[in-house]
Amino acid sequence: MGPVERTDVITHTHTPSDPGLIVAIDGGNSKTEIVVLTDGPGGLSERLRAIGAGSGAGPHAVGAAVAALLQEHGIDATRVRRVSAAVAGLDFPGDEEGHRAALASLFPAAAITVVGDAIAVLEAGGGAGDALAIVCGAGLNAVARGPRGLATVPALGWASGDWGGGDELGREAVRAAARAEDGRGPATALLDLVLAETGMTDTVELARAIRDGTVPLRQVGALAATVAGAAARGDAVATELIGRVAREAVLLADVVAGRAWADGVVPPRTPATLAGGLFADDGFRTAVSDGLRDRGFDPRPLEFRPVDGLVRALRDRAAAGTASAPAPAPAAGRILNPHPRGEDPR
Repeated sequence: MGPVERTDVITHTHTPSDPGLIVAIDGGNSKTEIVVLTDGPGGLSERLRAIGAGSGAGPHAVGAAVAALLQEHGIDATRVRRVSAAVAGLDFPGDEEGHRAALASLFPAAAITVVGDAIAVLEAGGGAGDALAIVCGAGLNAVARGPRGLATVPALGWASGDWGGGDELGREAVRAAARAEDGRGPATALLDLVLAETGMTDTVELARAIRDGTVPLRQVGALAATVAGAAARGDAVATELIGRVAREAVLLADVVAGRAWADGVVPPRTPATLAGGLFADDGFRTAVSDGLRDRGFDPRPLEFRPVDGLVRALRDRAAAGTASAPAPAPAAGRILNPHPRGEDPR
C-alpha cells in the first residue's frame, strides 16, 4: 500500500484569543456519546459529557445524533476547532469519508479525524503507544498498533471470513438446539434454555418465528449470554462454542499482531485491551487472556468508556505539543499505516 493520505478537514484557524473547543465522539450502533473539551493554559479540561441516539445508520445518523446533543446542551459548533470521532462500521478504506463530510458540515471550523470504533478501545486501554485491542460484542474485531503501524481487518461477519461475536454465538445456540431436538447433534442443555428464552414450544416453532420476524435477530444474538451460562455450568456443547470463539479471538490477534510487529514478535507485557459484552463471561475472558499472555501481551478489561480513549489520546498529544497538528486518521483496512517509525509520511 502507498502512503496513508491525511484525512483532516481544516476549514478555519482560530485566533489565540479564542482557542475554541475540542469534541470527542463515540458513534456506536446503539448510542452516540460525546465529550466536549476546552483548551486552556492547564491543558484540556472537560466541559460536557452527553449520550444520545445511535449512529449505526450511516453518516447522516452520526451528524444528526451529534447535532441534537450540541443543541440540547447549548454548544456552538462553530467554536469547535477539532473533532476526534470513532464510529462503528468502518471496515474498508474510504468508509470514513461520508462520516467525515457529515461532521464537517456540522463543524465548519474544525479539523476532523474519523476512525473505526475499535481504535477508541485501543487508545482507551493502551494510550497512544503500542497495544492491541480485541472487541467481542455483537461481532468480533481486533486492532493493533506496533512499530509497523496500525493494523486491523474488515469485520463484516461471514463476508470477510469472520466467525465469532454475540450474534454468531446466538445463531449457533439455535442451531445446536435444533440439532439436539431432532437427533442430528448431541444432547445439550441449550435446547431447553433457548426455548425458554424465546418462549417457543419446540425448535420448529422457533425456526418459523425467526423466519417471520416474531423472534428478531437481536433476540437471537442475546442468546450468547445463554451459551456462556450453559458453558459455566458444564454443558459440553456450550463449552465448545465458547472455546471456539475464544480461539477465533486469539487467532485474529495473531493476524493483526503479525502486521503491526515484524514477524509478529511482541515485546513482553504489551497492553491488550478486552472490550465487549462477551468478555463479561469469566470462562471466555480467561481463555482469551491465557492465549494472549502466551504471545507476550498483558491482557486487561476495558476500564472506562471508549470515548475516553479518544479523550486520553487528545490529552496525550496535547501534552506532547501536537494537538494543533492532528495525526492523519487511518482508514480501516489491513495495514492502516504501513510505514515504520521514522518513515511515517506525517
